[in-house]
Amino acid sequence: ECVENGKRLRGGAILFLPDEKPYGHGRGRVTSVTFSPERGHYVGLALLAGDVAAEGSEVVAVYPMKAETVRARIVSPVFVDPQGERLHG
Repeated sequence: ECVENGKRLRGGAILFLPDEKPYGHGRGRVTSVTFSPERGHYVGLALLAGDVAAEGSEVVAVYPMKAETVRARIVSPVFVDPQGERLHG
C-alpha cells in the first residue's frame, strides 16, 4: 500500500529497499494497482523476492517512465474484513 499522501503506485514500478540505490532490476515489480475506497489510498499487487516480502516492510516503488518514486508498505492481501465479520454478519 502507498504510504505517501497524494501519491500513487503504478503498475510496472520496480521495487527497491529504502537504503538501496534504484538501479537495475530491483527486488520485485508492481503487477497491478487500484484505488481502495476501504483504505482511502492506492494499493497494488506485486511480485517480490522472498527476503523483502515480510509484512510491514517498507519498499520504494520507482516508476522510471514518469520519473516517480513513492514509499510503500508490504501488507496482507486480505485487508478488508480479514475476520469475515461482514461476510458472516
